[in-house]
Amino acid sequence: MSSKNKEYTEKTKNKKSKLTDLLYLALALSTSLLIVALAFIYFNIKQNASGNSVADKLESQATADSGASNFYFEFLKPENGTSASPETILSPDQVSMLHIGQPTRDEFQPSMKDLLKERDLSSENIEELVDNITSGNKIDTGHSTFGKNVIYIYHSHSRESFLPYLKKTNQPEDAYHSKANITLVGEMLGKALERRGLGTTVNSTDIVQELDSKGLNYGRSYFLSGEHVKAAQKENRNLEIFLDIHRDSLRKNSTTVELNNEDYARLLFVVGTSHKEFAKNLAFTKELHQQLETQYPGLSKGTLEKDSSQGNGVYNQNLSPNSVIVEIGGVDNTVEELHRTVEALADVLSNYYWHEEQ
Repeated sequence: MSSKNKEYTEKTKNKKSKLTDLLYLALALSTSLLIVALAFIYFNIKQNASGNSVADKLESQATADSGASNFYFEFLKPENGTSASPETILSPDQVSMLHIGQPTRDEFQPSMKDLLKERDLSSENIEELVDNITSGNKIDTGHSTFGKNVIYIYHSHSRESFLPYLKKTNQPEDAYHSKANITLVGEMLGKALERRGLGTTVNSTDIVQELDSKGLNYGRSYFLSGEHVKAAQKENRNLEIFLDIHRDSLRKNSTTVELNNEDYARLLFVVGTSHKEFAKNLAFTKELHQQLETQYPGLSKGTLEKDSSQGNGVYNQNLSPNSVIVEIGGVDNTVEELHRTVEALADVLSNYYWHEEQ
């Protein structure tokens, strides 16, 4: 082999050796970078997991501290259109500190087992008490529907009861009963309206019992009560106003107001906005609220608008433009307080029917 060929061969080997070294170096650097990246990802995941664990513990503790009943509360929109954070969680003590113009409504949902449990009454004659307190003389409004029933009252959550009439409990989650319940308030309102010349149908069906017999859960309450509303509409074309009567689960300092040196159970209207005609229900409800503010300042908390992301969202209000949920009082209110409010509401409904709707 000539000296030139030897020199060429030697140079070729040197080049290959250098390329091989560079490849090994690049591979080593890539591997090192990969290890560093994996280590960084691992420690970040571990740190986030640890942080989430702490946050979960704090959130769990905060929820536990909010009260044994573990209720969640949401704010009504103020008049300026703003709203409080949907993540706000308040304890009953914090609720009592709210300004009277910024009412709340709980979202407690009992199980069917709790609803069907028969609790002892502290006053066995509560129905007689209601009958006695609502027996009054006819109020002369100068108007009458002359036998036509124009208002329909029903109760989607028919077993909502009141703690003053239940034995051995002071917990809102226990305030349910098959007889001493919100249907008595609906009947009270029906009598008050009749005394003012407004023909009224009161449906006191035990919706909970019907749900149980049909194998349905509590979430189907509005579906079932809606079937009753549709049947009533089919039977009586004169029905114009539909009131679904409930009571709240908030405590007394959030559901009671003093007017003229007497305690009244406060009112809250709920309007579902997840149907096309909700604006009509809203206009009807706001008119009732305004009249209550004029005649009984502070008695009405206002109107809570709810869409399907916050609950049922319709509440059978798509069946009539004059339809609304009316929350009357809460778990701690007495028959006397409820009766005063019912009479006030009957006054406003009577005035609306004879003067606003016509």
